[in-house]
Amino acid sequence: MFAQHVSSTLFNLKLQRGSIFRKTAGLSVMTAAGQFTFVLFLPLLSHLYTPADFGVFTVYLSVVNILGPVVSLKFDSALYGASSREEARPLLLLALISNALVSLIAAAILASPASLALAMPSIGLLVPIGLVLTGLWSTTSAWAIRNDALPTLATARFVQPALMTFLQIVGSLAGSSSTTLIISHIVSHSVYSGLILWKTLHKSDLKKAIRNDAALLRGKAWDNRLFPLLVTPANVASQLVANAPPILMGLLYGAEIAGLCGMALRFVFAPIAIFALPLGHVFTSLVCNSSDQAEVKRLGRKILATSVVIVCVPLLVFGALAPLFAGPLLGEKWAATGQIASALAVFAAGIALVTPFNEITSIFHLQKLRFVVELSTSALVFAAVFASAFAGAGALTTIWLLSAAGAFGSLWGLLRIWSMLPSALARRSRATEPANAPTHTP
Repeated sequence: MFAQHVSSTLFNLKLQRGSIFRKTAGLSVMTAAGQFTFVLFLPLLSHLYTPADFGVFTVYLSVVNILGPVVSLKFDSALYGASSREEARPLLLLALISNALVSLIAAAILASPASLALAMPSIGLLVPIGLVLTGLWSTTSAWAIRNDALPTLATARFVQPALMTFLQIVGSLAGSSSTTLIISHIVSHSVYSGLILWKTLHKSDLKKAIRNDAALLRGKAWDNRLFPLLVTPANVASQLVANAPPILMGLLYGAEIAGLCGMALRFVFAPIAIFALPLGHVFTSLVCNSSDQAEVKRLGRKILATSVVIVCVPLLVFGALAPLFAGPLLGEKWAATGQIASALAVFAAGIALVTPFNEITSIFHLQKLRFVVELSTSALVFAAVFASAFAGAGALTTIWLLSAAGAFGSLWGLLRIWSMLPSALARRSRATEPANAPTHTP
């Protein structure tokens, strides 16, 4: 009977793992289709909009991506550690409440006369809307993953970039401007979060979430306090690193360089969304459900090797060839995009390696490690940029130094996360051992 039970359990685990891979493959394919739609039409968009338009749009994207983790106070990351849907509901409510309150504060700050005098008036009041939707993007994505709704997430990942691209092309007929690019982004993100909530949030979830009393929410907030205290600044630092190039280049070298940098980023970061994030979902799912060190390490090595083969190597090859086809493909005014893409491909390759393993720190509540890793990488990138700029280096040299610093920081972070994994798994195994140990009766 015992052997039969073990055989049945192993069979079920194999089926479950196969299901995870199938769902993740579907997510990757749909994400790839959406991103491919966007990348396919980038040459057309480059003819419809100017580098300055893309510069403003890219700065807007960078601001909302950097500040996006703040609006939910990273209670969305706490959803990954919830043991049941029942436990996840109050965390979802906390994330949504935080999203609303922080976005209202941001709107009040940006609406002040002093702020508008400093900000770009045409997009200043669109930033709080973008912040709300960026926070909702993270929260609804985590909710979908937590509830094993990967097919719904896959559909949303296709719809969002495809719809944004369509709206940007159609919107250009009424007059090309950075505002058109931004509004298209806002509408597509609204559809993304709305689709996920419509498909995954049941009436019973709403009723039970609303009935949660304030004491329960305060207790949940306290139990998960390290997420806003440590994961939020760590994630902001991470987003600073990923979104710093356009902002820093715009600040130091002008809006046109920011636009060229933003266009290059769209190309080199697409493989991260297409492949690295879905690979991360596979690994996160396994780590959440298994304390078998050998199994986790084996899959981790496979995912790392897969990242190298299907993401990093193609990115570096693309970067090497980009200067040859950027001008003919995008137009002469965008020709410098190829050289910038060569530099940023190194940066993106480093990020692609560490991305699948980021949420390990959330699963094992190692927020301090993530804080140190992300902050150190951010410090390296900013130090490289400002040292280069103040030394009088050109924009391209500065971007190369930025990329090298970012790639080095990402690799260092990967080594730190990977080195702590065995001990974290061993601790969890020891914690669950008494509950799982067989009992013998005379």
